[in-house]
Amino acid sequence: MNKKTKGAIAAGAAALLLAGGAGTFAAWSDSENLTGGTITAGKLQFVDGSTSGTWYKGTAAAGNEIDLSTFKIVPGDMLVYKATTQFIAEGTNLNAKLTLVPGTAGTFEGLTWGTPTVTASGVNSTTGVISSQAGARSATVETTVTFDADTDGITSQGATAALNGVQLKLQQQ
Repeated sequence: MNKKTKGAIAAGAAALLLAGGAGTFAAWSDSENLTGGTITAGKLQFVDGSTSGTWYKGTAAAGNEIDLSTFKIVPGDMLVYKATTQFIAEGTNLNAKLTLVPGTAGTFEGLTWGTPTVTASGVNSTTGVISSQAGARSATVETTVTFDADTDGITSQGATAALNGVQLKLQQQ
């Protein structure tokens, strides 16, 4: 091999080595941990074991309580269900509704459910929307069940309706 060829091979090898090593130069870098803090989720829940309800004939007043297992409803009767509960509604920008849902509660011809009402601290009386507030608070929910006075003949005589499927529901809006 002549000197020119050897020189060309050596120069080519040196160029390849330099080009291959060009990507190995270190780039400076640094990192820093942020002190962002901790976030906590709010709550929308019933306080366990705090819900109780009573059935009344006519109005929800002392002395009008009834026992559904022995009471025999007749056309023209109106029953009132009144429940009290405790719930928590905490969260920035949280809006919710507390409603009474008949759910799987039964009915029969002439028996109708009324519109429930909810009273509680922090509840808008027009919209029923609950605003966020720290800690547990009490609510009262009422609804009616009416046996139509115009039910006649033998319609619904001896009929039964399981009224135990009523449910309180908290739902974020």
